[in-house]
Amino acid sequence: MQRPVGARAAGGQSGYEYRVRRCILIAALAAWLVLLPAAQGKRAPRIVTLRDNGARLTLRKGVRVQLRLTERYRWRGPRVRGRAVRLEPIQHLGDPGYLAWTVAARASGKAVVRAYGYGFGTRECGSHQCAARVFRVTFVVR
Repeated sequence: MQRPVGARAAGGQSGYEYRVRRCILIAALAAWLVLLPAAQGKRAPRIVTLRDNGARLTLRKGVRVQLRLTERYRWRGPRVRGRAVRLEPIQHLGDPGYLAWTVAARASGKAVVRAYGYGFGTRECGSHQCAARVFRVTFVVR
């Protein structure tokens, strides 16, 4: 049996309103499924550098990666906020041109590594201090 034109379906919605709401729900679900992998972050490379600044990187528990910061800046830190990773400084016999730490994924969760760098004696700065450089990476340990 057909409803008359303009009649409301159960719940007070016309057939058109029901179809529009259903399409919006399906589109929202599809967008969520597409964006979900991006929210989890990309897999961490073996060596994390300034190119990874601002990234959200995923590690498996027990994995170790290396964090390298150039010596063109004088760095304060890095400091870790969270218990998911631990930083261990790497000592070099010679000067490789960068500072290095081992990032060890020790527990599931999230940790943010931050370092603040100041440039001295570079072409852009001359002999005085330049503006600060902020390095920040979020590690998600699974």
